[in-house]
Amino acid sequence: MTNLTRTILATCLAVIIFLLPDTAIATHGITPDDHRCMAAGDTGVITTAQLTVLTLNMAHGRKDAFNQMFQKTSTTRRNLEEITSFLDNSRADLIALQEADSPSRWSGKFNHVDFVSEKSTYPCRLHAHHAHSYMYDFGTALLSRVPYVEKLSHTFEPSPPTTNKGFVMGKVRWNPGGRLQQPVIVSVISVHLDFSRKKVREAQTEEMRIMLAGVSPPVIILGDFNTDWSKDESVLRAIASNSNLNVYQPEATGLGTYKSGKHRLDWILISKDLEFVSYEVPQVVLSDHLPVRARIRLLENPVEASNSSISENDTIISHRSSKSEKADQ
Repeated sequence: MTNLTRTILATCLAVIIFLLPDTAIATHGITPDDHRCMAAGDTGVITTAQLTVLTLNMAHGRKDAFNQMFQKTSTTRRNLEEITSFLDNSRADLIALQEADSPSRWSGKFNHVDFVSEKSTYPCRLHAHHAHSYMYDFGTALLSRVPYVEKLSHTFEPSPPTTNKGFVMGKVRWNPGGRLQQPVIVSVISVHLDFSRKKVREAQTEEMRIMLAGVSPPVIILGDFNTDWSKDESVLRAIASNSNLNVYQPEATGLGTYKSGKHRLDWILISKDLEFVSYEVPQVVLSDHLPVRARIRLLENPVEASNSSISENDTIISHRSSKSEKADQ
């Protein structure tokens, strides 16, 4: 099968699936906390001197296969076990996931986030459901070893014929090395933007700005932005230049995450009271995207700017409360 044929087939499938009635088999709303997460209690605090964060587009559990619809459930489970092993070995404190499926007919009829969480050392999870149809139910997710003290999910305005996208936010307590009298509250966000149109991505980032208006730093946004830095019309460039967020070496080479590293679509952005200590793209095939991992420290004097970061503006985002919803935890 040629690449052109595959592209045409994939496009036809996407259109057909999008038009199917919204009768996904997954259930929605708040799910009970994992007992291991509940055991951490309300006093659960991250105490690592530096935060290690990681983002990964899970590709619906298909790894690098053509489409998840054409593989056995056992294969999907094996692929997710590889993701689980990688996440555990990464020793990340906070993990953001995209294309994370609830029980869906096209990817094995089981919850991929629950599967990874239950088999890993990350019992605390938030899972937002953005896209629903007869064949699928998926969205963004967050994993942690400590409970979330607050949570929020938001689905962007529909953008047919592409599937709905959105973000999920969780807040955790962090006391770097135990040196603070009181832990700081870190807001961590997993986001997925539309892949097909710049106008849609612009509208989605504006929605995100509105929803996150009242969020105080420290803030970390991770995810699949479906855009790189080099284009003049890059939505990511606009986010960095118009917000209080820093990006690690935006024009650096060797940090590509898609199409054999040709495109840098997956990013980590941080507020100015944080600083990148390290940033890497592990060369491991877990999906059609490579993961991104970074170590971050809390600045004692946020005025000090890191040479590895960029952004000098001060606004984060105004407020709107419509279409927000609670995320499953």
